[in-house]
Amino acid sequence: MIKALSSSILSRNLLSQFGVNTRQPVRCRRPSPCDVCAFPPEKRPCFDIRNVTIERGNRCHAKFIRSFLYNHFWPREPSVVGLWMDLNCPYIDVLTDKYSHSGDRFIAYEKIPRTGERKMIGVLIANKLFPWAADELEEWAHYTASRPERHRMYFCAHCIRSPNLFTKYNINFIYDVEVLVTASEVTAQGVGTLLLKTAIDNAYELRYPLVQVVAVSQYTARICEKCGMKREWEMSYTDFVDDFGQRVFFPRSPHHTVAIYVKYFDPKIGAIVPCKPQLM
Repeated sequence: MIKALSSSILSRNLLSQFGVNTRQPVRCRRPSPCDVCAFPPEKRPCFDIRNVTIERGNRCHAKFIRSFLYNHFWPREPSVVGLWMDLNCPYIDVLTDKYSHSGDRFIAYEKIPRTGERKMIGVLIANKLFPWAADELEEWAHYTASRPERHRMYFCAHCIRSPNLFTKYNINFIYDVEVLVTASEVTAQGVGTLLLKTAIDNAYELRYPLVQVVAVSQYTARICEKCGMKREWEMSYTDFVDDFGQRVFFPRSPHHTVAIYVKYFDPKIGAIVPCKPQLM
């Protein structure tokens, strides 16, 4: 057997010297679409935006919104994470109760075709913002013992005062989108854009003059640009300092700036007249 193996190796070497191909044939097959991933690795392949519906929240959705905020919003919100704020602090609990029970709440549900159940994948919460809100926040911050909570209150008051939108547009209140969050598994798949467009349409129907979004993250800023909103003000997180001139925010990359986007509805233009049915 050893002699036969050595003779076969010798014969291959002799044939290769004369230019004869001695390689074993390889079985070839046609390329399949399964060889190339059609979906990016960060996106969920089975997600379909056509299965998403937007509903208005009511009293029954309070506990679901509260759970969703604690699982998806606060652990990723740059103005909270960048301050190293504890998620169990009373300030976060008060804000969660406010967002769960008041304001215009729009919830995005995904219907799973295989099981027929519906899953909450996004929440948008908007409230009316008045000019005296900045003074109220600064007064609360003055009596707050926790430094991260005090810094965030001063930060929110600064975002209200610096653009000076009440004087610029000559309005009495702003329709402020305070929460815009989607589940991590459906990020960058159009759910946030669908929620924001629903809120803008709702403000237009109610004849609200101005819609505002404080984009504390780059993802929110991208959603606002997709919805055709205008950037009115921008600030770097490094520019916000305390009384001693020390930097306050240390957010994660790529969230280095905060910007304010607005959508203005001119009251002189008026609403769109609906189409009348044709007379028979």
